[in-house]
Amino acid sequence: MEEKVTKYRQLYIATRDAILMAPLTATQLTTFKTQLTALNLVSLNGLAQKLGQAYLDLVSANLTYASHQLIFVLNLNHDHSTIPLPISVEQLRVWEKAQAPEYALFTRNPFLYNGLSIDEIAAKALL
Repeated sequence: MEEKVTKYRQLYIATRDAILMAPLTATQLTTFKTQLTALNLVSLNGLAQKLGQAYLDLVSANLTYASHQLIFVLNLNHDHSTIPLPISVEQLRVWEKAQAPEYALFTRNPFLYNGLSIDEIAAKALL
């Protein structure tokens, strides 16, 4: 499962890191959308499918609001539903300057549960 989900995770990280640097250019947006379309054609099942879909939702949100320089994390709910939540790059910079633990968490972990940043292992358990 890990190998199949890696491409999804890598695309999310690539979009997130690019947005952190600067608003996406038209070329970057086109490239990322092409990669996203290709991933939509990859067949996954079971837990890999759920985790892959979570990353696809995050990438889609990142690309939809790229001009606003927002990155998204995915809130996992008790009922197994998900909601993409935006974080502004400006907020991340404030956390970075204040050496707040939120900066490291939200730039490393794309998932939330009960308002707390969680890693992929915890997200798998909740999905």
